[in-house]
Amino acid sequence: MAWYRWAFENAGGFDVEYRQAGDDVDFCWRIQQSGHEIAFSPTAIVWHHRRLTLEAFQRQQEGYGEAESMLRFKHLIFFGPTGTAKWRGQIYGAPRFSWFINRPIVYHGAFGEGLFQSIYPTPQSEVAAYLSSVEWFALTVFLFGLGIFLPEVRIVPYLMFGGTLCVAISYMLRARIEPKFDTIPARLLVMFLAFTQPLVRGWSRYFTWLQFKRTPRAVIAAHEFLPGGSRFSGSLSRRSYWSEEGKDRHQLLASTIALLEEEGWRYSTDTGWNDWDIHIYGNFWWSMVLQTVTEYHGGPKCLTRVGLRNRFVATTVIINLIVLTLLIYHQLNTTNAQLWAFLPYLLFLLFLGLRARKLRRRVAELVDVAAHRAGLQQMAASAAAVRAVVEKIPAYTHAG
Repeated sequence: MAWYRWAFENAGGFDVEYRQAGDDVDFCWRIQQSGHEIAFSPTAIVWHHRRLTLEAFQRQQEGYGEAESMLRFKHLIFFGPTGTAKWRGQIYGAPRFSWFINRPIVYHGAFGEGLFQSIYPTPQSEVAAYLSSVEWFALTVFLFGLGIFLPEVRIVPYLMFGGTLCVAISYMLRARIEPKFDTIPARLLVMFLAFTQPLVRGWSRYFTWLQFKRTPRAVIAAHEFLPGGSRFSGSLSRRSYWSEEGKDRHQLLASTIALLEEEGWRYSTDTGWNDWDIHIYGNFWWSMVLQTVTEYHGGPKCLTRVGLRNRFVATTVIINLIVLTLLIYHQLNTTNAQLWAFLPYLLFLLFLGLRARKLRRRVAELVDVAAHRAGLQQMAASAAAVRAVVEKIPAYTHAG
């Protein structure tokens, strides 16, 4: 890559957090988010370090998966729900599953008068990506285990695994290998790598995401202290702050982000497409989202409200689905309803509720301290006190 020095400094340079891969992607995305453009240089050469052993190749894919997961924290808009990057480009010459369905096309121009007519491959099949993903393989394993108890679904995991093998076989058939090395073992090795590469990369991505997605326990277990010995009070779901100096939600958000960085929280900020301002990654079971809105009451008087809402983490949803499936299956295969079997699950739900409330209380304390640092004053806990201030002067709001 080549860039102007002023653009490099304006984007903040490379992030030292990326030690294996992803540093160039992070930098390019930050360049674009700064309002600049990047372009392809036809004279540029990429000297890629070749991995000569299977172990080195696997380590490379693990590093790519880890980098994808770390990039997702800072650039959430560029990633799908499973953590994979939304790629709209084209990798020419790569083996493609769509070869079974669609043939390459020729760009001939309007009325066949285009110059330098070339052959273009059809876009990479998203079906192939799904069939070879770690999520698809995990679902296959789950249905295989479920088929032990439900004979009706035993054929489904075999069909799913067959689809995964078809993708690997397509890579095996379409790979270009030098004639002197083009042997049956070499082709089988290509199929093996095509089968395992998405699994290794996906597992590393999920492991890193779950590991770094959680804020350290020591951070959550700590407590904030307001100056002057003031006590935290009010609703844990809604916080209200008053300012007569024109300080609104922007100052509060900046102070909150600074405090999150200072204490070592894991979080993401709004990219412009979300319904929240800050997404805080809490414990293994819950995360928190913050929404802010400011009401302007004439002159510099501002009332800023903050909404705090718990969100399920993916592991919480998966564990609940598995437990509920087993409980329902147990009830359907017993002659008498055994309601006692739901007692451990009810205790588990109680545990989840307590963890959610603990995290929300901790984040509410953090926002109160951030508001105090930003020069905002916390409103009284009662709704009547807030309403008394709001009704003094007609207001207009600004939210994000």
